Amino acid sequence: MEMPATPNGFQINITDKVADIVFDLHDEKVNKLTTPVMEEFDGLVEQLAATDGLELLVLRSGKPGIFIAGADIAEIAEITDPVAGAALSSKGHRILDRLTDLPFPTIAVIDGACLGGGLELALACTYRIATDNPKTTIGLPEVNLGVIPGFGGTQRLPRLIGMPKALSMILTGKPVNGRKAFKLGVVDALVPAEFAAEKVAEFAGHIKSAAGRKAVLARRNPRPLRRWLTQDNALARLLTAKVARRSLMKKTKGRYPAPLKALEVIRRTLGMPLDAGLAAEAREFGKLAVTPISKNLINLFYGSEVLKKDKGAVIDGKPRQVSRAGVLGAGVMGGGIAWNFTKADIPARLKDLNWEAVGKGYEAAANIYGQLKKRRKYDQREVDIKMHLLTGTTDFSGFGNLDIVVEAIVEDLGIKRKVLAELAGHVRDDTIIASNTSTLPITELAEGLPHPERFIGMHFFNPVNRMPLVEVIPGKETSPETVAAVVALSKRLGKTPVVVQSCPGFLVNRLLLPYLNEAVMLLQEGASPKAVDRVLTGFGMPMGPFTLLDEVGIDVAHKCAVVLAAAYGERMTNATLLECMCEDYHLLGRKGGNGKGFYLHQGKKRVANPELPAIVGDWRKANNICPRQFSDDDILDRCLLTMVNEAARCLDEAIVADPLHLDMAMIMGIGFPPFRGGLLRYADALGADHVWTRLSELAGEYGDRFKPCERLQQMTRNQREFYNETVR
Repeated sequence: MEMPATPNGFQINITDKVADIVFDLHDEKVNKLTTPVMEEFDGLVEQLAATDGLELLVLRSGKPGIFIAGADIAEIAEITDPVAGAALSSKGHRILDRLTDLPFPTIAVIDGACLGGGLELALACTYRIATDNPKTTIGLPEVNLGVIPGFGGTQRLPRLIGMPKALSMILTGKPVNGRKAFKLGVVDALVPAEFAAEKVAEFAGHIKSAAGRKAVLARRNPRPLRRWLTQDNALARLLTAKVARRSLMKKTKGRYPAPLKALEVIRRTLGMPLDAGLAAEAREFGKLAVTPISKNLINLFYGSEVLKKDKGAVIDGKPRQVSRAGVLGAGVMGGGIAWNFTKADIPARLKDLNWEAVGKGYEAAANIYGQLKKRRKYDQREVDIKMHLLTGTTDFSGFGNLDIVVEAIVEDLGIKRKVLAELAGHVRDDTIIASNTSTLPITELAEGLPHPERFIGMHFFNPVNRMPLVEVIPGKETSPETVAAVVALSKRLGKTPVVVQSCPGFLVNRLLLPYLNEAVMLLQEGASPKAVDRVLTGFGMPMGPFTLLDEVGIDVAHKCAVVLAAAYGERMTNATLLECMCEDYHLLGRKGGNGKGFYLHQGKKRVANPELPAIVGDWRKANNICPRQFSDDDILDRCLLTMVNEAARCLDEAIVADPLHLDMAMIMGIGFPPFRGGLLRYADALGADHVWTRLSELAGEYGDRFKPCERLQQMTRNQREFYNETVR
């Protein structure tokens, strides 16, 4: 018996005492559990509970590559009252409890993404089957939105697979593939996607017998005594929670309340009856859903979705595909970029002046694969296959058949122009040439090239294997087709591309250098590197500015600062102490040969550089500077508000499309703390009046580099914010 599809896309078919529900949400690319969907599903479950003779219910999706993507995030974003949030969670509990309480077994067939509420619905079923489809991903990512699982995830998952394994999924929010889910015990069977229907029928026949059911349940808990000793008693849970909390605090510094609250709820309720645990989950979900951190993280989720859909330019047809790539320059960046191509299964040709340099590029790529192998992301066979995609040369042999070449040589305008001109004579007329420059204007680099329409900036961030951002920078003559092709390529490489217009420093470095420069100015005037780093990491930055300067290289930062000071004048006045440290004392940072910079770097250890106080003291005397003390607020405002001021100028100059693109670039490019929503959301939280007033005060005390730009003055007069409405 086949019933008509429901308004929200549920199709029911009953054959031989088996009810089959296929969910295919109308007019949506993914299945999601909106309130209307949940209410309709509840009615169907109630209807099936009253149907005589049913022996099994099978739930599956009608969308390829998707089971259920989760609850409706828009509904979470709209929660403003903790009680209303708890009520929404409790309503979901009641509906899924009805599914669990059906008088016959239920099977969730997971072929594709099964996340958040989708997994919670599957957990409410008696059994779960996953396919080996590469798109099958199973997880509870709610902490990434600043909340905890609200449809029973904190209760059903630990009861199913045990507290330690459940915590590894819930506290990180990271999904697992079908194979890993089967190993963890989240699903009861892993089947080939091509034969899913036959295997589901076979599994259904297996669980009809008592022996079959017993075998499935035994696999979930193969060592009951060991599990009781290690997790199913109060002491074991307390110890597990203590270790997990210590790890969380080390990773998040307590700035993200959701994983800590999830841990607390699981520890406190695991020994309780299910209904009591669900009630606790609902209360805490409601409290977290109204927090500014949750709203910020949800906005970032929407932002990431916008960037995924952004093609970079309007063109006819699909962007050009890249089949072969080249990298010019085999340093750390060049080797990392070549690795990224091979990771995406794109053959890469790596060129440098001599074989020793080429070898270092190979070594850089091999080291990254070594790290991935150590983390069990690849086995040796897979690493060997990837590395065979990388070839090296000291001339331009093999460059005649490349679709794109990325230049990653020394940051010098004259040298780059010379090398790019030579490169242009060895590639096809349709080959895209991209520069990995971090500061030099793309239009100036393109001068003299035969096809400037196919020249573009493609700025990767270091280290390439960890930093998700790529700035895509068209020059004055770059074609829309080239922009679209590089944006598509960046996504294929697993990066998030943000298109920015050409200017000295582009976007991220144009905002970052004033931040670093101001930190050094504070040091010149009396602050200590330790104090400044403490304040900024306390704010949420992944590392303090002086630690970052040592990581980047003090000489590299100084060269970039000189370029930006020449371009932007007084507001980016170069902190001259950097030049003194580089040239007079050879303090270059962690990779400077001697490991000396603002700190001493000894392997993974970082300690204060005992030479620095005398060096800074001599510099102050030479420049007639009398050191003074600074409050934490002074340090924070001087470093951050100078970035806000420059960000406002970037919007005025249309360097970046909008505040959303700017904030996403800063989060992915320098690790601006996501829980604050981005640089401009932070500014909005302070208020335009406060930002303008504070910058004016700083300008009066320290000079015109802090003078509020025109956009900030207009925002203050008109009582406007950078974000006038939530981006969705």
